Amino acid sequence: MTRICIAVACLAALAAPARAADDPVLAALGRASLALQISPQQESAYRADYRRATLVLANLPGGVRRNEMRASLAIVRGIAARGALAPDVMPMAFLTLERNADWWATHGPPGNGGSPGEKGAVGRKCKPLRFPKRKKRKAHAARLSFPGSSVVFQYYPGLGLQVQVNGTFAAINTLFAENTADSRARARDGLDELLTLASRRGGAISWDYLFPFGGAQPPWASGLSQATAIRAYLKANRVGVARSIAGLFGVRAPFGLRVPLGRDGNWYALYSFAPGEHVLNAHLNAVVALHDLARVTKDPHIAALEREGMRAARRRIKSFDVRGVWSRYEEGGPPADLNYHVLNRDLAGALCRRTGEAAICKASDSFTRELERRCPKATTPQARSEPPSRTASRTS
Repeated sequence: MTRICIAVACLAALAAPARAADDPVLAALGRASLALQISPQQESAYRADYRRATLVLANLPGGVRRNEMRASLAIVRGIAARGALAPDVMPMAFLTLERNADWWATHGPPGNGGSPGEKGAVGRKCKPLRFPKRKKRKAHAARLSFPGSSVVFQYYPGLGLQVQVNGTFAAINTLFAENTADSRARARDGLDELLTLASRRGGAISWDYLFPFGGAQPPWASGLSQATAIRAYLKANRVGVARSIAGLFGVRAPFGLRVPLGRDGNWYALYSFAPGEHVLNAHLNAVVALHDLARVTKDPHIAALEREGMRAARRRIKSFDVRGVWSRYEEGGPPADLNYHVLNRDLAGALCRRTGEAAICKASDSFTRELERRCPKATTPQARSEPPSRTASRTS
């Protein structure tokens, strides 16, 4: 999941302000405190987190650990220097510094324990597709969490540990799916915790990503993680929260997620900063979430967002079927890798079952046939699945 374009030299320049009086983080805290936007207790806790992070950096020897700790500090300082370290951004920003200090003080880079991928991709062996391949740098997918917290962090080399918003909500949805008293209680506790880290964007509840990505500076929002969050809060019967999260789909990108397509309705962006990238799985996930929310709330605004998103899906989904042999990750892009093809199939199937929309159901059937024809289940346990091609992996 990475198109991270950030220079180590730029991070280093931000990592060491000349004097405390010039420190943009301390200045942001001072302004928020004077405006009574944060309490004295919050200010004290944030200053303590920041002071500890700088002390950990100062005491680390040269090498990867020091570089990653420096990078995590540089990112928060950069956000503050741009005037974007608002009071509602502070909880996630200072939690990120706290976790980086906890980790790099005693650990090296975490092992590759990332997302296992889509269940439907496990055990498949694919015949190669004869399409041009784009060379992309593969992300280090190590994910970890800390005791007493549901927040999932991911290690992005050169950027330290960062909150993986979609991964966090996906893990909570998995707890709901386990459907035990303990798992449901843990899921609800996780949703409570996440509300303490939420910010506001266009009047909607949002969980912004706080690291540079794809040439964009933080904070930025993701349609994929917003939709996954809606589904999680609906499972907890917290409809008001889900409705507020959905509001971001009504705000035009790049501040929000709505990408008007004229007569083709609305596309919902994977990344708020990249409205021109029409990514199929993010859009389908958004329409599924909006459909479910509209049925529960009977809210005409939510229903309109679903309707306009469905129009875009209906009219554009054929362009994601590569000559009837595989699906695309994004419109006009190369064939998706195996995991994303399975995700395209599963989300198209979920939307088909909900709506019976002919174009969506046809695409779901096509993606299923393509998967079974080119990537049959391996006949031996030793057989390993390889994607037919590789595309840029994504962060959200």
